[in-house]
Amino acid sequence: MAYQLGIDLGTTFSAAAVSRSVGTGWAAPQMVALSDRRTDLPSVLFVGDDGEILVGQAAERRAVTDPDRVVREFKRRLGDPTPVVVGGRPHRPEELCARLVRWIVDAVAAQEGGPAERIALTHPASWGDHKMELLAEALEAHGLTVTFLAEPQAAALHYAAGERLAAGSTIAVYDLGGGTFDAAVVRKDQHGRFSLQGRPEGLDRLGGVDFDQVVFDHVVEGLPEAFAGLDDTDPAVLAAVARLRRECTEAKEALSSDTEVSVPVLLPAFRGAVRMHRAEFSDAIREQVAETVEALRRAVGSAGLAPSALDAVLLVGGSSRVPLVGQLVSEELGRPVTVDTDPTHAIAKGAALAVCPVSAAPDAPVTPVSPAVGLPVLVGTAAASGATATFAMSAPVNEAGPFDGWAHGAPPRPQVGAPAPDWEYDEEPPAKRRAGLMVGAGAAAAVLAVVGAVLLWPTAEPAVTSGVGGLNVAPPAAVTSAEAVPPPTTEETAASDPTAASTGGGARSGGAAVTPRTTRPTTRPVTPRPVVPAPQAPAPAPQNPAPQNQVPANPPVQNPPQNPPQNPAPDPVVPDPGPGTDPGTGGTGGTGGTGGTGGASASPPVVDGSPSTAAVPPAG
Repeated sequence: MAYQLGIDLGTTFSAAAVSRSVGTGWAAPQMVALSDRRTDLPSVLFVGDDGEILVGQAAERRAVTDPDRVVREFKRRLGDPTPVVVGGRPHRPEELCARLVRWIVDAVAAQEGGPAERIALTHPASWGDHKMELLAEALEAHGLTVTFLAEPQAAALHYAAGERLAAGSTIAVYDLGGGTFDAAVVRKDQHGRFSLQGRPEGLDRLGGVDFDQVVFDHVVEGLPEAFAGLDDTDPAVLAAVARLRRECTEAKEALSSDTEVSVPVLLPAFRGAVRMHRAEFSDAIREQVAETVEALRRAVGSAGLAPSALDAVLLVGGSSRVPLVGQLVSEELGRPVTVDTDPTHAIAKGAALAVCPVSAAPDAPVTPVSPAVGLPVLVGTAAASGATATFAMSAPVNEAGPFDGWAHGAPPRPQVGAPAPDWEYDEEPPAKRRAGLMVGAGAAAAVLAVVGAVLLWPTAEPAVTSGVGGLNVAPPAAVTSAEAVPPPTTEETAASDPTAASTGGGARSGGAAVTPRTTRPTTRPVTPRPVVPAPQAPAPAPQNPAPQNQVPANPPVQNPPQNPPQNPAPDPVVPDPGPGTDPGTGGTGGTGGTGGTGGASASPPVVDGSPSTAAVPPAG
């Protein structure tokens, strides 16, 4: 099966992605597993005495026994005339890079069943023609012809494949990888290609490995006694230190999602652990991250743009996941940042997209890059022939028109400029509309009923406790007199009711005492008006009337109010005339008697010190 290959040659890790042919188009790029446990590959080489080359994890394992034959971070040395000494023999940095690329190409061909049609190789945006010429010569010596692509351009291609970006959109790319940093501004044209704007900025010796060293130094400062007197020629010590460096790398990555980590220190003569907080890590790398942010600002300024004119600020590279990076970039530029969905592999996938031809020109050649031909910085176009190499979709499309979609895999987002779909909705059935109207009308009626009840609901005055036994009666009518009307005296009561019984101020025939009705005092002035007592039906005479002039066994006691008002205004009540034969003593009512409108309760008469067994019906 035909496929296009994109390679991200990194300082600490390298990765590869392929876009396979599906029908007349190309599928979405997928990563290729280059190592046993990870998709990417450590950029580490082991060079044996006989010229044997081991790559990746195999080379790291040999570093325990043959550390002088293992080389790392040689990409940083590219362009340096001083060779790298490995195993006592000098090697050019570009030669080591070419060997690593050759190994990746062969590993992918073994998995895919054949060589790739086109190969795109990414490089830092700050590289000049000299470095690319050196690398192109070394690759040609190993039989490879590649298309060079700046890393920010590849990252923008991958970002644009899943986001809506209109033609003319400008993106600032912040690429913080394992060993280098790049900042560039790219702009999308009407054909979906990205071109560099202004002058890219970069730092060749700043990346994730420097942050790893910060964590390692923190461990050494925390346990100085563990590293004192170590023998750097002891294989056990070398293996323990290599394991500790891997633990520091994992701790750095964990601090992106956790606030505290513990780094185990397992040396031949020492066992322990060192804790590190995210705040400590951020303070230690703040100055280095500030350098990258300043480089990004210079790149934006060289493009003649203000930060507010950018459509997006894209963070790519594994080290861009550090929380401090996004914080400082956002604060410096004054706008939010966007982290790529796959920041570690975005560049490799974007490189594979860059060399996928469109369906309209499937046979268009791509200009090979070699020392004899110029070194164009390509993003979807071959500079010599002008043939389009923008990534294609499943069906034949017009070069200037929108893409139709991936052949398989994740579907793309809606394209910019595509006509809005003409959605048609079925008319709602009339029955459902009538039911909805009825429900709405019922709800409105219920709301109105609740509001009317709250506004028009009658309020009742509180009940007043009076008489012995705590009986409650309705409050008396309001007295409008400006002066309080005093209650009738005993003489007045006797004069008005000569038949009142002596055992109660309001006794009727039979001697049942009735408690006069009292009202709550009020301090507000009222208008005087006569008070007419309510008519009451006389109570029937008991069978055994109590003897006259007899004092009740337990006369009621009324406690005066604690704080009587200055002008009390009780409601005077004139007792109803009854058939009694002896005037009462006046004043308070008999035992348990209750006065007031609506009737009164009479106490049973007392005969020879005991209550009568005859029932006394309540007053009408």
